[in-house]
Amino acid sequence: MTGKLIMNIIKIGGNKLDDKTFIKSIAATIKKDNNPIAIIHGGGSDITKLQQALDIEPQYVEGLRITDQESIKVAEMILSGTVNKQLVNNLISNGIDALGISGIDRKLFQCQQKYHPNIDLGLIGEIHKVRIEVIYDLVEKGITPVISPISLGADGKHYNVNADEAAASLAIALKADKLYFVSDVPGIMNNKKLLPQIDSSLANKLIDQEVIQSGMVPKVKSAIKAVNDGVKAVIITNTTSMSNNTGTKIISDQNTNEDKTKESLELDIVLTESQLLVPTYSRPMPVFTHGKGVYLSDDQDNKYLDFTAGIAVNALGYADKEWVNAVSSQANTLVHISNLYHSKQHVELAMRLVDNSFAERVFFCNSGTEANEAAIKFSRKYARVKFGKDDKTKIVAFKRGFHGRTLGSLSATSNSKYREPFEPLIPHVKFAHFNDIDSTAAAIKNDTCAVIIEPIQGEGGIHVATKDFLDKLRELCYQHNALLIFDEVQCGLARSGYLWAYQKNNVNPDIMTLAKPLAGGLPIGATLVTEEIASTIQPGDHGSTFAAGPLVSKAAQIIFDRVSEPNFIEHVDSIGNYLLRKLKKIDSNKIIEIRGSGLLIGIEFTYEVEPIIKEASKRGLLIISAGKNVIRLCPPLIINQQHVDKAIDIINESINIVEKQLVS
Repeated sequence: MTGKLIMNIIKIGGNKLDDKTFIKSIAATIKKDNNPIAIIHGGGSDITKLQQALDIEPQYVEGLRITDQESIKVAEMILSGTVNKQLVNNLISNGIDALGISGIDRKLFQCQQKYHPNIDLGLIGEIHKVRIEVIYDLVEKGITPVISPISLGADGKHYNVNADEAAASLAIALKADKLYFVSDVPGIMNNKKLLPQIDSSLANKLIDQEVIQSGMVPKVKSAIKAVNDGVKAVIITNTTSMSNNTGTKIISDQNTNEDKTKESLELDIVLTESQLLVPTYSRPMPVFTHGKGVYLSDDQDNKYLDFTAGIAVNALGYADKEWVNAVSSQANTLVHISNLYHSKQHVELAMRLVDNSFAERVFFCNSGTEANEAAIKFSRKYARVKFGKDDKTKIVAFKRGFHGRTLGSLSATSNSKYREPFEPLIPHVKFAHFNDIDSTAAAIKNDTCAVIIEPIQGEGGIHVATKDFLDKLRELCYQHNALLIFDEVQCGLARSGYLWAYQKNNVNPDIMTLAKPLAGGLPIGATLVTEEIASTIQPGDHGSTFAAGPLVSKAAQIIFDRVSEPNFIEHVDSIGNYLLRKLKKIDSNKIIEIRGSGLLIGIEFTYEVEPIIKEASKRGLLIISAGKNVIRLCPPLIINQQHVDKAIDIINESINIVEKQLVS
C-alpha cells in the first residue's frame, strides 16, 4: 500500500447507467487520467421503482430517503447488486478493468446512524471511518473500484449512505486531488449561466439564497465538506462538460491563491448583481475592470480584443488620452446645471452637428430610444401644425428594425419578442418590408406623418438599405407629405465608412437620430431636424433634465472632432473593407452571407451563433450577435490590420470548433 498515492474520485448517478455514450465517456476519462480513479455510484430512481413494485411508499426528508428494514433490503439489492454489476459490466465492455464492491466489503465504509433533530431516518448512515487500504490494494493492481455506498454500522447492521456523502468521505480519506460529481447538469447555474468556480463560503451563500436547490443541495454540501477537509477541488459537471474540462469547480475558501481569490470575487459580484438588479440582461461571466485602446481586461487580468465597442459606442476605444483629459478638466469646472440655464458646451456641440449635416436644429436627450421618441413626437406635432389634421398620425417602420425599448420607440420596433409583453403600444404604426419598395408604397398613405428607418439595420441582422430603395422611399415621403426619419443611432458618426450613413446614398432625411458613440460612453442622444420642423415645436412640448450637460457635451465635442476628420473616416472605410475581405476567406459552408458597411458587419450562419461567441471569448475576442444566427462585428473605429488579423484567426478557430461539434 502506498499512502502517498494521488487519486481522483468520480461519483455518478444510477440513472445514467443505460446511457452508452455516458459510460464510454467515463471510460475514456479513466484511461486518460494520470491518477488512479475510484467510482462511487447512486441508484435512487431504481430503488424507488422497486419499492413501488413492492408497494413500499418512498419517503424523503431534505433529499434523504427514510430507510426501514424492508427498504434497506431493496436498496442493497439495487445498489450492491443490479446497479453495481451493470456498471462494472459496461466499464469492462469499454476496456476498463473494473471490480464491483460495496462499503460493506472488507469494512470499507464504517458508519453510524445519521442523526436528524426531528425525525428518525431509520437505516440511513453517516460514514465515520474509511479503510483506504481496500482501495489502494485494488488501484495498485490497475483495478478500478466501482463502489456501492451501502455501508456497515458498528451495530452490525447495513446502512444506506447518500452516494454524494460517501464520495466525499472517500475523497477526504484518500486526500484525493479531485472529486467529480457527474450528473445531468453542466454545473451550478445562476440565472441560466454556468458558474465556473466558487469557493466554499460562496457555495454556502448560494444555498442560503436558494440559488442552489433540491437535489443539488446535498451534492454541494458534500463538496463543501470535502474541500474544507483537504480535497483540492470538487467539480460538478456532466459528461460533455467533463470531456471539455469545464463545469463548476468548488475550492476551499481557505485557499489563498490570488487567482482563485479573484475568481471568487468575480463570482460574488455576479451573484450579488443577480440578487439586486432587475434581470433585463443575461451577462456572460467576465467582470471587466479596465480597458486600453481596443482591449478590455477583467478582474483576473485576462485581456480581450474588443470587437463590440460597448455595442458600437466606444468609437475611440478605451482610455483615449484626449477624451479622458477633456472630461477630467470639465468635471473640475461644471458637470450639470439642467436645461433651465445656458451653457456654452452644448451650443458648441450643436454647432458641430448642424454645420456638418443636413440639419438646422438639434434636440438633445440621453439615449437612442429617447432620440427616437422625440422624432416621433416632433413628426406628429409637425403634421398637426403644418396640415391642420388630427388624423395624420400614422408611422411606417420596417420589419427587423429596432428603434428602442421605451413605449413609442418600441411601437416602431417589429420584433414580437420585445413588443408582446408590453402591448398595447401606441397605435397607428405599420410595418413594411425592408428594401421592398412595393411593400413600402402600400404602407405609406396620406395619413402617414413619418417613416422611420435605419439606413443600416443593426439589431435586426446588419442589413444595408440599397440606394434604389432609399431614393424611391424619399420620393414616396415627398408625395405623401410624410417626414423621413433616419435612425443612425448605431450606424452614424463614421461607423458606416461615412460620417453619416445617409451620405452613402446621398439621400437626405428630414430628421436624424443619434446616440451610441456621440459622447464616447457617456449618456447622450440627439434628434437633428430641419428649421421647418423645429418651428412647430414650442417650449414645454418636450424636454430633458440631464440632456447635454456641460460634461457630456464636452466629451461629445472630442468624439465628433476626431471621427469627422476625413483621414479618420477614410481609415474606417479602408479597414472595414479589409475586414470584409478577410471574412470572405473563411472556409465554412454554414455561412449564408457576409454584409455591412464600414465597421458594422454581420456574418449570417445556418445555425445559432451563441456557441461561436462563447468560443471566441474563451480565446480572448469579444463579439456579439444581431439576432440568433448573425454575428455582429462593431469594433472601436481605431482598430488596425493587426487587430483584424488576430480577430479573424480567433473567429475562424471558433467556427471550426463549433462546426465539428455540430457534425459529431
